[in-house]
Amino acid sequence: MSRELLALFAKLPRAGEVKTRLAPELGEDEAARLYEAMLLDVVEQHAAGPRDLALWFTPADGRPWFEARVPPAYRLLAQEGPDLAARMGALFRRHAAEGYDHMVLRGTDSPTLPAARVEQAFAALEDHDLVLGPDLDGGYNLIGLRTARDEIFDVSMSTAAVLGQTLGRAKAAGLRAFLLEPHHDVDTAGDLDRLAGGIGSARAPRTLRWLREKRRI
Repeated sequence: MSRELLALFAKLPRAGEVKTRLAPELGEDEAARLYEAMLLDVVEQHAAGPRDLALWFTPADGRPWFEARVPPAYRLLAQEGPDLAARMGALFRRHAAEGYDHMVLRGTDSPTLPAARVEQAFAALEDHDLVLGPDLDGGYNLIGLRTARDEIFDVSMSTAAVLGQTLGRAKAAGLRAFLLEPHHDVDTAGDLDRLAGGIGSARAPRTLRWLREKRRI
């Protein structure tokens, strides 16, 4: 039987350090409030799920904030590495060494990602080595692996080329890849408009409340 783990990547919602592309429009404090709402909604979406959970946070001194807000179903781990690629690689190495062979990592920038996407990712790992959930900006909001594969993270992170380069690395390594339906992160003003058009109160109540306060919907 496979061992399944769902991991989340999260940042401490500190003003000036999260959602920086939205800060010119919203201000640093409101950008941080929005990120906090999205983060806590995503955390709650999976807290009662059927598989093991881990939340990898940054910076390391943010642990008390997460301990006070994240349900105990999650194991809290500090992100390891100097950049995003290194941190993602470290996550999969750690959990593969623990014996997990179906590992899915989801970001916390897409509170309206349908629940079915995560289930589809785990199902696809039955006969694929790599699963990606494409983001509309050329990256991805979800990645699943059966084992650690550092080489697929050797790409230009946080650019529109991430998805294509990752698929190229996977092909070169002989990995069987599966793509989910695309969704969107929330990084720009245009993303806020898409978010407002597709949000539901049951799935992301905190984010919905923020949108209403800001008269986005």
